[in-house]
Amino acid sequence: MAELKFFGYLSDIVGKRKIEVNLEKPIPLRDLLPPLFPETNIIILINEKAGSLDSLIKNEDTVALMPILSGG
Repeated sequence: MAELKFFGYLSDIVGKRKIEVNLEKPIPLRDLLPPLFPETNIIILINEKAGSLDSLIKNEDTVALMPILSGG
């Protein structure tokens, strides 16, 4: 089972902080996300390594999605 964790306002978009998905075959991360999910200004970590919306997700993967923080 793959685990997707959402941080900051991204959890509001999805409506949850965590989703667990059972995958029959690897699929692109973007196919697991809602249509209105932002494609820019986000950090994606897959098993603690940099990833992208096009990265293939498989069972046993842990994905963290978080907004880029900025301040001044």
